[in-house]
Amino acid sequence: MKAYKDLKDVGKAFDELKNFLKIRPIYHRTDKRVKGHVYVCILALLLKRLIEKKTDEPFNKTMQELEKLKANMLEFRGKKIIQRNQINNTQKQLLESLEIIEPPKVLNVETKNQS
Repeated sequence: MKAYKDLKDVGKAFDELKNFLKIRPIYHRTDKRVKGHVYVCILALLLKRLIEKKTDEPFNKTMQELEKLKANMLEFRGKKIIQRNQINNTQKQLLESLEIIEPPKVLNVETKNQS
């Protein structure tokens, strides 16, 4: 029964990951693809559990907060600038607990080609 529950948790974690990444349904016709799917499911569950352990928060709550982080592209004086939005205190704490370095405010600056 425990093995079945663990398998169900793995499948649920993979579904959550697919929904988060907006991946289309996956169908398998070969053993190699089935093994790959199981491997990704186990990695998804491991990642989910590690996030929960490091943050002491449910995975969904953590992801809901981190999904608010966005990057926007602006054009200013012939330059394309990619800039992230403001990080709030909760997001800062989550990034610290996950040992992720806070991304810089300006992620990229490109000069447009004047052809």
